[in-house]
Amino acid sequence: MAIFHMSFSNISAGKGRSAIASSAYRSGEKLFDNQEGRHYFYAARLCQKALF
Repeated sequence: MAIFHMSFSNISAGKGRSAIASSAYRSGEKLFDNQEGRHYFYAARLCQKALF
């Protein structure tokens, strides 16, 4: 039997957080923020497939 779980958290620009940075961290993709002119890339966070 599957158990569903969902959680939400606020991303506040006033606290120095960025929705683009959060998305890049969760997806492991390289994303560009047009407002800040900055790239975000968190590839080091990804697990290696050989470990599974």
